[in-house]
Amino acid sequence: MAFLILQMLSRRRCTLGVICVVLGTCRTKAEQEFPQIRASNTQLEGVWRASPIVAVGEVDNITSYGKQTVDRPPDPTIADVHDFYWCQGDFKVTAVVKGELHGPLSEKYLWASTFPGCKLLPDDPSLFDRRAKTRVWFLREESGFLRPTFDYGTHRFEGFLTKWEDGPPLPAPQRAGALLLTPSANSDQLEDYAYLLVDMGDIACELLGKGECIRRIKDLARLGNPMLREYACGFLKGQLREDCDSR
Repeated sequence: MAFLILQMLSRRRCTLGVICVVLGTCRTKAEQEFPQIRASNTQLEGVWRASPIVAVGEVDNITSYGKQTVDRPPDPTIADVHDFYWCQGDFKVTAVVKGELHGPLSEKYLWASTFPGCKLLPDDPSLFDRRAKTRVWFLREESGFLRPTFDYGTHRFEGFLTKWEDGPPLPAPQRAGALLLTPSANSDQLEDYAYLLVDMGDIACELLGKGECIRRIKDLARLGNPMLREYACGFLKGQLREDCDSR
């Protein structure tokens, strides 16, 4: 019977689909392709430097995109991790801080995780990432998707406790720079913010310009908190070669 079927197929033009049905040798659906996974343990400034695009926005309508098994995951992934869970959502843009978005105001955001569940935020509502009212995302464009600069291991976004629209009335880059130098937008305590200033200061100065950055950091030194004064003056002297007049 099979021989007769093959003879019939050889005497007429047949589509690949018909051959597949008869012989059962072809896949009905191509294997799903995934972008290259990127991971890093770099700090905030490193992610900023590596990001072609930085934009304010939110991701919603999150769904699973598929599961991938990788023989050799990228560094610095834990050696025994081989399963990756891909997720997608709608990225709704509020403002662009760095670079340029070429797609519509709502684009598909695609990322990989070493954990199932497609969670971008922690479950605990008391944690900073959940409490943030503004999220500034580190992005790149790839294969028609918005992608995180790094899928995991470091920052996907930087959060602020201040709503974006409540920030200073400045263009998006300068507004983001000003929020980076606003203690209440970043922490509940001035002492805690003092430690953050080391990571945030260089980015803020790039966005604001040196003169405005110096002015704002001198204002931080005058807030009366000894720890913040120490870190603000240290940043002024070490990074900006500027004397610290905190009186």
